[in-house]
Amino acid sequence: MSIINKGTAHIYGINGTVTGLTVQSYTVSSSWANADEVTNSVGEVITVRFSDKRVNLTVEGLVPTTYGGAIGDALSFTGNGIAFTGGYITQIEERGEAKGFMRVSITAVDFESVA
Repeated sequence: MSIINKGTAHIYGINGTVTGLTVQSYTVSSSWANADEVTNSVGEVITVRFSDKRVNLTVEGLVPTTYGGAIGDALSFTGNGIAFTGGYITQIEERGEAKGFMRVSITAVDFESVA
């Protein structure tokens, strides 16, 4: 198969792995666990303090034989410029269907101050 690109280059596809899983998609998001706001006398927010940053990762894919991960295990993933290291699995979801492959969705959280 030949590939011809014209125009502006963009990131294409998935470039990441998880041991025991053929990665088909992933989602990375960041959020703050704590956001304290200060309002003035008319209720307008005039100051906000963010703390305890969390990075959430959900990886979905197909399992070649068996997936050996468990809730609480460490998970590392490197994707298209995304480096997720030091996170812990918080949820594993398995989906099966007739005439289809078993799919697994793994969610992990990297807490800012947990090493």
